[in-house]
Amino acid sequence: MRYYFDGDSNLYGYHSDEKPFTFPTKVKQMGAVDHRRKIYVEDYVYTYLYQYGKSHSCTEKVAALVGRQIEIDGEEILMICGAIQGKDATEENGTLTFSAATWEYVGSQMDKYFQGTTLVGWVHCQPGFGAFLMSKDEAFHKLYFQEPWQVLFVVDPVDKLDTFYIYNEEADVLQQAKGYFVYYEKNEEMQEYMLDHSVVKPKEAKNPEEKQENEEQEKVEKEETKSQEGPRRRRRPTPEERIDAAQEIRRVLQRRAKEAEAAQRSKYTMLTSVSCILCVICLCLGYGLFSNLNRLEELETKMAMVQDSYTVLAENVEDVKVQAAFAPRMTAAAEEETEEPEETQKTEGRIHVVEAGETLGSISQKYYGDGNGVEKIMNANGLDNPNHIVCGQELLIP
Repeated sequence: MRYYFDGDSNLYGYHSDEKPFTFPTKVKQMGAVDHRRKIYVEDYVYTYLYQYGKSHSCTEKVAALVGRQIEIDGEEILMICGAIQGKDATEENGTLTFSAATWEYVGSQMDKYFQGTTLVGWVHCQPGFGAFLMSKDEAFHKLYFQEPWQVLFVVDPVDKLDTFYIYNEEADVLQQAKGYFVYYEKNEEMQEYMLDHSVVKPKEAKNPEEKQENEEQEKVEKEETKSQEGPRRRRRPTPEERIDAAQEIRRVLQRRAKEAEAAQRSKYTMLTSVSCILCVICLCLGYGLFSNLNRLEELETKMAMVQDSYTVLAENVEDVKVQAAFAPRMTAAAEEETEEPEETQKTEGRIHVVEAGETLGSISQKYYGDGNGVEKIMNANGLDNPNHIVCGQELLIP
């Protein structure tokens, strides 16, 4: 059975009206009266703790105490009406302490048997070691039971010694309580818990008939207890009843919820990662296809260019063939054309303008390097007299 939270300072969020408090009528005083805080322990709780301490070969054990904290006329009163076994307790540094499983178990048993109560302290059963306060127990108490009204009950079931330890006025040191009270009333919740978590071995019957009769009697008593109990009521604990041990229970539950959430988140993360990987693969494939399409288009363009180049090359080859066919004729025509300029060149020659003081001999010396060209110049210009030239006359130099 799971318990739940409302998100406020309450631990269990029970909703019901609290029963009005009345002092028990049957009370037995143990020790002196401690006016700092009066502690009342129900007889079933007191008896069960001794039975629990002696069970399992008198090994060391822990338990949780549940009840109510009340203030009447300025006097603080602690009513202890239930005890819950400290199952799955672990040993740390030589000291038996509550584990995460123990906190969860205590909370579940409060939800099942002791609704409308709160954690008021814890019990350390140390058979054969007396009822002395250990420093490690005090350190554990300060860590998880920090409310000034929370108590530690040390029990030695072998030597039948027990002592309550309470905070001093400054709430920083545990001190031995002067005494406490054992009260007697109809505690159906604790009776049912004791029946379901019995630590006393039943006496063997002398004969089968007596054994069957005992079993039937136990069955009838259990059914009567359940029928008298009626529906449990739930109440909302007050902010003053909030305790650090309750916070530890909340911490354990929240841790388990976070673990479940982390597992779910891990699953979603894995699915997201796989989806991302698939998306990347699809993108790579798409990019590859797109690149291949571009390459195909480039290849088609290049093939078209090659085809165009081949066509141009074929046309050029055809032109070369045609030119080769007409080459002899063109060569002859070219030779004829080249011959005519040579003749023209021979006839045309160079023009020299006669300057003052020049003679045909000096002109010949200038163009031919000696005077042998005088006759050529006279023939080319139709001169009869080599000495008959004038300044500014134009002469053809062959």
